[in-house]
Amino acid sequence: MSDVSISTDGGPAAEATRTGGGLAPTLGTFAVGTDAFVVAGFLPDMARSLHVSTATTGQSIAVFAAAYAVLSPVLATLTAPLSRRTLLVGALVLLGLANLGSALAPDFSALILSRVLAAAGAAAYTPGAGAVSAALVRPELRARSLAVVVGGLTVATALGVPLGQVASGVLGWRWALGLVAACAWRSRPASPGSCRRCPVAPGSRSAPV
Repeated sequence: MSDVSISTDGGPAAEATRTGGGLAPTLGTFAVGTDAFVVAGFLPDMARSLHVSTATTGQSIAVFAAAYAVLSPVLATLTAPLSRRTLLVGALVLLGLANLGSALAPDFSALILSRVLAAAGAAAYTPGAGAVSAALVRPELRARSLAVVVGGLTVATALGVPLGQVASGVLGWRWALGLVAACAWRSRPASPGSCRRCPVAPGSRSAPV
């Protein structure tokens, strides 16, 4: 495990520990998880709007999952030199813009492209959020902090599809994806950045937030 410099006597890291800093990345992971599952709730509506079959539209879910799996290790390596604040905020901005692109997609090809970009944002955010949440707290609290961050994904897994169905039924699928974009954007100010030093990549010492 990478070494992390954390002050337990005071300063930003200690303040994050006292104020529950591990909760901050949870908002972002909730946005990521919701984005991954929400589309399943309105596939038929999306298919009619884009003039393709429901099965074809369902490929957007598979594309998102595949892109996420492929891009996660790649982006972890490429973004290692970046500060964690830059990485997390940038990933959420990309996630939000990609979902806005999905909401405005004029055809299926544009939808697929936007889903790949959304997967890139999600793949960049999730590992970094876990690393930073561990760095924000004392060593004995790291497991709890990571559990809270993963909890954002868990809640999104349970609520993503029903939320998508409700939002699509009331507002339409494009507005539903617009709300996911807003959720990602709203999570951006909550991205953790209060610790002075946070992990970068396996084998490296630490990097400034």
